[in-house]
Formats: sequence, structure tokens, C-alpha cells
Amino acid sequence: MRKHLTLWHAGNNEKLDAALRILFDAMPRNSDVGEVAVKLAALNGIYATNIYAVVEVATHITNLGIDARLAEGTVDTALIEEIATVKIRGKIRRNYSFATKYCALHRQDLYPIFDSLVAGVLNTLLQQGETFDSFVPGEQWRTDYAIWCRSIAQFRIHYGLDAFSIRDIDKYLWMLAKERQAETRISGRAL
Repeated sequence: MRKHLTLWHAGNNEKLDAALRILFDAMPRNSDVGEVAVKLAALNGIYATNIYAVVEVATHITNLGIDARLAEGTVDTALIEEIATVKIRGKIRRNYSFATKYCALHRQDLYPIFDSLVAGVLNTLLQQGETFDSFVPGEQWRTDYAIWCRSIAQFRIHYGLDAFSIRDIDKYLWMLAKERQAETRISGRAL
């Protein structure tokens, strides 16, 4: 784990993440469409979250009145879904990964980031016989943030990573996923 965190801190990832933290710390509230749009655009630019209707999504977030909910000391899984689900030009869009990243940048101590690369590496670990979490039929990370949070918490406990923050675990898993992705490209085999 320390190797992957060292790689994160040594690269541009840490600089970009620090820039986002500075921005979100400077504009902690979500009641002004302009401020939310700036945070959203920066997050979208750095993490490629595919948000194309920035003003519409920013308006959606401000209309939700999320500040009190983010201030609570527990994860509000319903908040993820409310931020993620937005109507744009008559169509419902679900920006799930974006919503987890947006909340995580406000509360890194509570909200783990969902990323499809990370989900892939966790699935691979489970398929290889790791037992950090068990699932009942129908449970999926991509459709239920509570299950994602549970899996990250169980991963943390199973591997004795209590000394590491939720954000450290996010960084580690993402770096591990990128490493495995690079190995797959080199060897030509599936993750």
C-alpha cells in the first residue's frame, strides 16, 4: 500500500488533487450556482467525469440544499443518488461516479470514491478468492452506494488498514488499478 501511495504523491495526481482540495476548501458551500459550477468544472476537468451540462448540474446541486447533509458525521447514501440523478434537456442522466467524487472532495473522511477501474480491481481480488466482502444476489457497487461503502470498509478491516484514511485507500486502489491496467496492456491479457 505504501508503495502505491508514494507513487501517487510523487506524480501529478497529488498536485491535481491538492488543487481540487484548495478549491473545495475555498468554496465549501453549495448554495451559489457560480461557485458550484467552478468546482464542478474543475472536478470534471481533472477527473474526466463527463459532465457536459455544467450549469444545469450546478443548478441541480444548489437546488438540493446539500450543505447540512454533508456536514453530518455519517455517510448519506441517498445524497449520492440525489446528486447523481439529474434531468438535462428532458433526459434523466445518472452521474454516479461524479457524485461520489463531489461528496468525497467535501468530506474525504466519509465518502469513498466509486471508480470503475477500482471496482474492476476489487472484483478481480474477489474472483481470486479474497474474502473482504460477501454479496447477496443483486447487490452491486454501481447501483447502491451503501454497498460500495460497506465493501471499502470491509476491505480496510480485512487488510488491517485502519491507520489509513478513506482517501488513502481510494488513492491506493486507483493506483493499483492503473498498475494492473498497464500490466494488462503489456501482457495482452485481461485484468
